Amino acid sequence: MLWAKRKRTNIKRTAGALHSGMVMASLEPVLYERGLAIDTFEGRAAMVTAHASLLIPRLKVMENREGDRLAEAVNSLILDGFDASFREKGVGDSSIARKMRKLAEVHYGLGKSLAEAYSVENGARHAAVEACVLRNAICMPDKQTELADYMLAQRQWLVEQPDEAFVSGALIWPHPA
Repeated sequence: MLWAKRKRTNIKRTAGALHSGMVMASLEPVLYERGLAIDTFEGRAAMVTAHASLLIPRLKVMENREGDRLAEAVNSLILDGFDASFREKGVGDSSIARKMRKLAEVHYGLGKSLAEAYSVENGARHAAVEACVLRNAICMPDKQTELADYMLAQRQWLVEQPDEAFVSGALIWPHPA
C-alpha cells in the first residue's frame, strides 16, 4: 500500500515538472513577439494545447507503463490550469463549468487535429501541420509556415530525448531559435 502511494506521488511530482516545463515553453515570449502565437487567453491556451500535442504522445510511447500515467496526469494538470486561469480572470463560478467545457472541447479537438497532422506521411507532414495551424487560427496571419517549422522541430527534439528525461521530470524544452 505504501509503495503504491509513493509511486502515485512520484507520478504527480514528475507530471508536475513536465507540465511546468511544457507551459513555460508554450508561453515563451519570443513565440508571441514573432507572431507564432496570439497573445490572448485563447491564444495562450492554444499554445499550451499545441505543446501538449507534442508531449503527451511522446509520453505514451515510452517503454514502461509510467508513460501512460504521466500522459494522463499531465493532461489533468493542463485542464486544472485552464480552470485556475478562468478563476484568476474573475470568471464567476456559475459560468466556469460552461467555459471549461468549451475550452476542454477546443483542447481535445485541436489536440486531435494536430495529432492527425503529425501522423501524415513525412513528405506531406509539414503541409498538414501548416493547414491545421491555419485552420485553427493558432498564429498570426502568414506565420503558419514558421509555426509548423517550430512545432515539427520540437516534435523531433522530443522524439530524440531518452525516456529517462521524461521519467525524471528534468526535461528542459529548447529555446525557440
